[in-house]
Formats: sequence, C-alpha cells, structure tokens
Amino acid sequence: MPDKPSNKFSGDSMKKAIVLLGICFAVSLQAQIVEKALVEDYIPITNKESAFEIKTKIFDQVVLDCGGYAGWMTFYKKGKVAYNIYLDTYGDCPNMNDYLSKSKENKLPVCLQLEGKGDKSKLTVSNEEADCL
Repeated sequence: MPDKPSNKFSGDSMKKAIVLLGICFAVSLQAQIVEKALVEDYIPITNKESAFEIKTKIFDQVVLDCGGYAGWMTFYKKGKVAYNIYLDTYGDCPNMNDYLSKSKENKLPVCLQLEGKGDKSKLTVSNEEADCL
C-alpha cells in the first residue's frame, strides 16, 4: 500500500509561506497609496491661458491645465511629477475649474484625494474637510 502524502508543512516551508504572504500584503498596500490634500488657495497662472495653480501643504505645486481639448491635473512633489491626472472627457476640466472657483467663492473646503500610483491614479474631489483627515 502506497504511503499517504503528508499534509503538514515543514518548519522551513511554513516560514517561506509566511514571508510570501507578507510580501503579497505589502505589495497590495503599496498599490493602494492614498494621499489627501486640503486646498489652501486656487489662483490663475498669469503667463499661461486656462491654467490654474492649486495650493496645498503636501504638494510643491498642483496645476490644473485646461488649455487643450481635454485637460490635466499635475501634482508635483520634491520638484518631480508625483501624479498626472488626465481629465479625458470634454468638459471635465472646465467643470473642475468651476467646482474649485465656486468652492473658493463660497469659502467651502476642498479635499483632493489621490489613490493608486502612476497611470492608474484616481482623483476624488469633495467639499468635506473630514475627507482630508
């Protein structure tokens, strides 16, 4: 009669499995990076038509550029592009401009939340200051 296969892990196999699970967990957390920034000010960029600077404490600079068919929101940290959000539908950029302008006019807080990394980044904008805590 053949021997039954063992269902037990050896000590080394168990350690390797735990390390592998830890690495997978760390990688999944890295992919879900969330950065939150409360808008401090929103001003036109004088030398660039249809472009605006969004002032925050965590980014060196945030630029909303509505100069083309669609638009971009570019977030800079330490002098480098941290996020580049493409506003791909016609009207997205003017709508974002209206939202930010009216929020400033009405003295409402604006929270920018960025989730993901690189081209997979997602931007959420709200008037809830609590979203930025």
